[in-house]
Amino acid sequence: MNKAEDSIVKPPVFKDFAQDTVLFIPVDSPEGIVAQEVSSMSRRDLALPMGHLYALPDRTILYGCVGAPAAVLALESLIAGGAKRILLLGFCGALCRRARLWDALMACEALADEGTSPHYFPGREEYHPSSPFKLTAEDTVFRRGLPLLSGAVVSTDAPYRETPSWRHRYLERGVDAVDMETSAVFALAEFHDIQAASLLIVSDELSDREHESGFGHPKMNEIVSTYFIPFLQADLAGEPSIEREEGNEA
Repeated sequence: MNKAEDSIVKPPVFKDFAQDTVLFIPVDSPEGIVAQEVSSMSRRDLALPMGHLYALPDRTILYGCVGAPAAVLALESLIAGGAKRILLLGFCGALCRRARLWDALMACEALADEGTSPHYFPGREEYHPSSPFKLTAEDTVFRRGLPLLSGAVVSTDAPYRETPSWRHRYLERGVDAVDMETSAVFALAEFHDIQAASLLIVSDELSDREHESGFGHPKMNEIVSTYFIPFLQADLAGEPSIEREEGNEA
């Protein structure tokens, strides 16, 4: 496939939601903390087949659209409407012991084990966030004195096929966690020459013998409120700060 070759099918534009910044939130906390806050701030909203759009004063919220195919389907329309930066605020499962339940992790690399990215970059598996935008997102966390890990993630379409051999294959490649959207978001952003970053909260831990879920724990509502809610108003269009306090990044 030639990148210069136009697609026959064009994405529709959500005109009332055409803004530079998009916050993509595939899944909410157990008590819907994000939805409650977004609904109170929204000027308009639109139900999609697999999710919901909310227009805030200076950014659009893509809520829902779980998984790479649904995410890209909606994001293509937002990019057609002028989106220039996408911040994914999601959840992940830890594959290693370095990342534990309720840790926050900023993706520094994403490997594609999903079927959407190859349509943008055939034969390619590794994708990266936009460095300045990633730093700007990190600043939002660090200014609040919050801990933040940096790590590699793998994105999959089949969470129920995360076998021991699958886990070991990605551990050997230095992958820390698994989600369902990050690699596709990075691929899409690079294809359209826009910015993207991904901040994930560890909701699950996977070992060869068991899967421990912390998503339904009451603490998850607190973590989501602490890490995600500030991004509803944070300045994501500005330049990242140069100075970083030592010890912020675990």
